Amino acid sequence: MFRFAATSALALCIGAAPVLADVTPAQVWENLQKTYAGYGYEVTGKTEDAGGTLTVTDAVFSTKIEDGATTITIPQLTFQETGDARVRMSIGGDVALDSTFMVPAPTEEDAAAKGAEGTEAETPPAEPEMVEMTMTGTVKVPGNETVVSGTPEDMLYEFTYPSIAFDLTMPVDPESGATMPVTGSLTDVAGTQRHATGEGSETSFDIKASEATMQIAADAPADAEGTGGKVNLQARLTGLSSTGATRTPAQSFDLGTQLSEALAAGLDFQGNFGFETAKADFDFAGKDEAGADQTGRGTATLGTGNAALQMSEQGLGYKGEVARTNVEMTVSSLPFPISYATDRTFFDMLIPVSKAEAAQPFKFAYALEGLTFAEGIWNLFDPNKQLPRNPASLSIDLSGDAVVTQNLFDPAVAQPDGTTAPDAPFTPRTLTVNKVALDAVGAKADISGALEFGDNPNEPVGKLNGTFEGVNGLLDKLVAMGLAPEEQMMGMRMMLAMFAKPDEANPDRLTSEIEFREGGQIFANGQQVK
Repeated sequence: MFRFAATSALALCIGAAPVLADVTPAQVWENLQKTYAGYGYEVTGKTEDAGGTLTVTDAVFSTKIEDGATTITIPQLTFQETGDARVRMSIGGDVALDSTFMVPAPTEEDAAAKGAEGTEAETPPAEPEMVEMTMTGTVKVPGNETVVSGTPEDMLYEFTYPSIAFDLTMPVDPESGATMPVTGSLTDVAGTQRHATGEGSETSFDIKASEATMQIAADAPADAEGTGGKVNLQARLTGLSSTGATRTPAQSFDLGTQLSEALAAGLDFQGNFGFETAKADFDFAGKDEAGADQTGRGTATLGTGNAALQMSEQGLGYKGEVARTNVEMTVSSLPFPISYATDRTFFDMLIPVSKAEAAQPFKFAYALEGLTFAEGIWNLFDPNKQLPRNPASLSIDLSGDAVVTQNLFDPAVAQPDGTTAPDAPFTPRTLTVNKVALDAVGAKADISGALEFGDNPNEPVGKLNGTFEGVNGLLDKLVAMGLAPEEQMMGMRMMLAMFAKPDEANPDRLTSEIEFREGGQIFANGQQVK
């Protein structure tokens, strides 16, 4: 609900130029009302038409949902003809935001005590009591300007915002009524949005900002154990950019309950977000569960990062990558700082979401490269430095095909009735292990292969091949360090001997071929194990 309300306010500030805008001020305001009415908002305001300029005062955008309501108030909107068939729009005054929502009331303390005594209710628990919480705030957009041009069927919006500053009061505790101030800003925001209509509509956008900041300085209320304290957080991103495109069908859909139908009708969204650098600093001071004073501070820095989202009838995809990451934190209760770093983190995922008889592709990829830990963390379990402390890495790359038996965005799938176990929405057909690799503490593993699934997904057919290096040496070191008893390592060595065999050219290198055959039979290096 926080994100919904906040992004609604930001959308009004950055993208207030309306869909299906015309070249006269009156038509721009009229279409602005129609556009946000389509988003579930009621739009009102007092208008004054002076010919080439239309002024709207006390413009209110309000919406109600089942568990809350949001109101966004703009003191003044000015729509002015530019003399060349365009309209210049500007927001005057501070945009006010007020959002209410319901949350479960705090549970009674004696409820947990009764549960601890072994009292078990014979009837399902009653619905929790709901209490109302409110978020308020303002958004300042000095010097903003949006210029609308084009035709009613193909509109271009060009906007510039020297700065966008928000100041929010966020609720954090329904019992005490405690709140948390959240402030932030965007600098040098500029971009374009284009909207074309025909059979459905197509919208594209390209937005850039030189910097984004956020600050939180709050007092965390004490809980039942007496813990609480002060928290400060500051975050900064530079070189922000966002691009995307949306294609919507001609029909109207309630995306809250009819997202599957909208995707089948042609709804398609693709968006990208990137930044050049990111940094966050935080510190806290308070008391722990024992009542002792506790303080801490930390810093996290990120290199270049990007993320992409796509959603269509073909599937839901997420993709992201972050360059060098460094995290450092000190806590008064620990005798050493916590510190780790990575050279690169990457993920790429595609999930089919639409029901169909034919198999659809899926994929999952993840990489963690150059992971290192501070000496203090290593010394906790390896004070004598017996294990190699080279940077570790993990890589997972899987792909395949599956039959989707239910629309994943169907409300019945997202919220089962709870009386019966929900059926799995996927039936796998193929799985390709492009690569699963691990390199850490002197040992390496690399696995690849492919499997096919018939009517029984528990009985695949195919092969997995693996190579392993440094495993025996690692087992010897774990025993020498006292982290594992010799008898347990003997069982592990016997397991390795069953599924892997030494390479003739390198005894410390093990190879394995696991073959899955019809009828559920499994063979390891030609020997049947199931």
